[in-house]
Amino acid sequence: MHILRRYGLLATVAFLALCCNSGLDPTALPPEASISGRLIVRGGSASYPPRDSLVDLRVVAFRTIPRDSSIIAAVLSGQAYFTQTSVLDSSNYHITIAFTDGTPEPLTLEYIAVAQQYGSNVFRDWRVVGVYSHDSLWTPKAVTLTRGVHRTDIDITIDFRNPPPQPFK
Repeated sequence: MHILRRYGLLATVAFLALCCNSGLDPTALPPEASISGRLIVRGGSASYPPRDSLVDLRVVAFRTIPRDSSIIAAVLSGQAYFTQTSVLDSSNYHITIAFTDGTPEPLTLEYIAVAQQYGSNVFRDWRVVGVYSHDSLWTPKAVTLTRGVHRTDIDITIDFRNPPPQPFK
């Protein structure tokens, strides 16, 4: 009986060791990263366009600089990440990026912008009104992320009256 208990205990320990598969590894990184920051409006709230031409305002982070108007296709294909809710009434934003099987690591976001929806057509009526940039000339500044990294310093200036050059024609 004593031998059966010993082998039973060894079998249980071996089974648990094989089944756990590092599931409780305290050094494992979370499967996501994030960016966040402040939205600074040049000219303050007085510079906002009329409410009927400001349907929605989102922060969008692209893996590559968009060169055509297929921004929706980039979002749907996982090549861009965006705020889940409108940032119309906020001075801060946050985007969580899940690292799935198709996400490269490190992940470089080449173009982070604030996009304004100005009309009723959700597929076409968008323009860029702010870019995370190096300088006042709106030169895009890339951000590189790895799992577990949470950047909180990605501040973006918005200028409704003098928006940055549109990345697409």
